[in-house]
Amino acid sequence: MNEFGQSAEALNDAIEPPDAALVMACREGDDAAFEALMRRYKDRVYNVLYRFLGHREDALDVAQEVFLRAYRGLPDFRGDARVYTWLYRIAVNLARNRVRDLGRKGRDRATSLEGLDEAAPGVARLATADRETPRDRAQRGELEAALEACLDDLPETYRLAFVLRIYDALSYEAMADALECPAGTVKSRLNQARRLLRACLDKHGVLEP
Repeated sequence: MNEFGQSAEALNDAIEPPDAALVMACREGDDAAFEALMRRYKDRVYNVLYRFLGHREDALDVAQEVFLRAYRGLPDFRGDARVYTWLYRIAVNLARNRVRDLGRKGRDRATSLEGLDEAAPGVARLATADRETPRDRAQRGELEAALEACLDDLPETYRLAFVLRIYDALSYEAMADALECPAGTVKSRLNQARRLLRACLDKHGVLEP
């Protein structure tokens, strides 16, 4: 909140056109409006794709395809979903296709320890960045590598749910829209993802006894 009691989000909305106005402008042929939408969401879409796919080049390729599909699909966008969940729905479908086409394993360090705390709250705490020792850095690397390996082994459905929730903080309702399933199914997938990740991390020996 600022001194006038306005949130940062409210101030941003006052400065930048809302999504609905940009979509309307896009439909009227305003390419600059679509560029504004792309700037607004490209980093979030790329980040989710990178966490899910685990490869920078794949994530970049798919992110470009997401916005190309979105541009072509604007005339059919009904507006009954928020723009970012609509984009995630496109991203999810394209990411699944990429995984099936490539069938590759192994990741580029596309994870962070945010996911580790969520999957296994009992994991050993690391030193803060400004007091990190060489041993801490080595431990951090081992933990990240273990999480990457475990994420890669998760079934696609559970990995998608985990990535959308943990690395982009989508609500259950937004996730249900993006994944095209009930919110209860989303929660069930998340719980199963956490159980599988904890079991995998335990096998890697990174959990506290």
